[in-house]
Amino acid sequence: MYSIGKELKKIRDEEKLSQEEFAERINRKAGLSITKGMVSKWESDTTEPKTRMLRAIAETFNVSMDRILGLDTQQSYSKIETLAAHIDDDVTDEEMEAIKNYINYIKFKRD
Repeated sequence: MYSIGKELKKIRDEEKLSQEEFAERINRKAGLSITKGMVSKWESDTTEPKTRMLRAIAETFNVSMDRILGLDTQQSYSKIETLAAHIDDDVTDEEMEAIKNYINYIKFKRD
């Protein structure tokens, strides 16, 4: 079964960082105060990071929020493309991206 904690550990392992180094790198990049203990609790699924921390992790390690949240991006995009086919042609690329982001947000809130 998927968990945010397992995905965060996978990201940390890919970067070959200790929990402390992982926290320090995020703190430097995002100006947060994440501790080794917080990372440990996330990875053991004792607690989940707040949204702003997830965003900071995604930006720091150049990974998508979809990956961290375990969204099936292939399936999501095929449904989004179906939806997009029914939207008028006058939607800009920026508006389409906003629609996709909103759909992903709704799915995240549902889970």
